[in-house]
Amino acid sequence: MCVDALSVYVHQDNPIKQLSIPQLEAIFTEKITNWKQVGGLDAPISLYGRENSSGTYEFFKEHVLNKKDFAASTKTMPGTAAVIQGVAKDKGGIGYGGVAYAAGAKALKVSKTDDGEGIEPSEENAISFKYPISRYLFSYISPEKDSGMVAAYISWCISDKGQVVVKDVGYFPLPKNLR
Repeated sequence: MCVDALSVYVHQDNPIKQLSIPQLEAIFTEKITNWKQVGGLDAPISLYGRENSSGTYEFFKEHVLNKKDFAASTKTMPGTAAVIQGVAKDKGGIGYGGVAYAAGAKALKVSKTDDGEGIEPSEENAISFKYPISRYLFSYISPEKDSGMVAAYISWCISDKGQVVVKDVGYFPLPKNLR
């Protein structure tokens, strides 16, 4: 129960600083295959993504790819940390994942449109949903199996102490009015 800025990551040496949602759709569906097509160096783009059972995969597919399929060449990774590791080692790499995993790669600004302002995946921009790929992360429970311990755990998660842990992990706390 926190806020995430689903971030787009590239290699640290990639000169690109911002991409738009339409550009990301074109990149991850292989309509754009070279960094030169989006203002970068003349080099092929390598795609990194999550497995199709991942909520991150589904969210990106729905909100960035407009429900289109990912390119067949996308290297499917078992988790966001693996996506970041792949991108960090691949100068042509691009991937996506939760903001908490940024170490080792560069997170790009993202704009809603090709001529729009690039928005950084910061806490302020994620919580306000100004960052175009912001989302809530939820915990789901089965009420019929609640012995009281689950309710206590959920209460702790949304407490000030629980939200400090959220921030320590690298995600963004829920605004107080949503707790």
